[in-house]
Amino acid sequence: MFMMRKTLFFILIFTFFFIFIFGEGYKIGPGDVLKIDVIGESDFSGTFTVNGDGNITLKYIGDFKVGGLTIDEVKKKLYTILNKDYINNPNIKIKILEYKSKKIVVLGEVNRPGEYYLKKNRITILEVISMAGGLSDNCGNLAIVFRKVKGKTEFKKIEIKIGDILSGIEKPDKIFIYPDDIINFPKKREDNPNLKVYIEGKVVKPGAYKYVKGMTVYQLCLEAGGFAEFSAENRAYIIRNVKGKTVKIKVNLKKVRKGKAKDINLKPGDRVIIPSSWF
Repeated sequence: MFMMRKTLFFILIFTFFFIFIFGEGYKIGPGDVLKIDVIGESDFSGTFTVNGDGNITLKYIGDFKVGGLTIDEVKKKLYTILNKDYINNPNIKIKILEYKSKKIVVLGEVNRPGEYYLKKNRITILEVISMAGGLSDNCGNLAIVFRKVKGKTEFKKIEIKIGDILSGIEKPDKIFIYPDDIINFPKKREDNPNLKVYIEGKVVKPGAYKYVKGMTVYQLCLEAGGFAEFSAENRAYIIRNVKGKTVKIKVNLKKVRKGKAKDINLKPGDRVIIPSSWF
């Protein structure tokens, strides 16, 4: 484990250096907060939050489209408008104060699971591990990425072999992580094909699934294709048989996703229920 962590440390340093030198420009999106300084012109300066349409509102100009553009592209666009109609050869400085448009969710055997906002358009699995404080001692060899299928409610599953990346067999950037991905780091697996867990309610593919030691409620939801429309993630619960009695265990998956509550390990025979929302 010591050698694995040492290797991970050096690979992370190389990865960050590579991306710093050759990285792509960040594409601005809804929720990002920009600080614009037009030197000597307070009317066009200030702090602006990008709205859902990808616009900010500037005095005299009105709606100004920044969504999907880089800082340099916004600067050139604003320069053209100001230079033409308002200010001769304006001096413009723009920076991003808050990155809020690109989010991923990290679950499982990392030290700090939860939601993370990206400062780039895409990152590597090693950067995910770094953001989440490193791997726990119970982490297995796989990272499982759940990515939403465009135009559909279900997820596709991508497996990344962490050991192959650390050993140099695979490059860290072979598979990139993109906004809205959910990355799960399962525990070391001890499979028993005869054991099952069950999930019902508002998921894409309810039914019976093979039990894997260390499997959690959120992981089972992802295995079932993710949450269906109008699911109440905050009111999920497990039905479990304990010494001949049926008990109900509540789990707030919305808080689990945000890293504000601990996910719950499943046991063979557990039934997970994802109810409908009230609205």
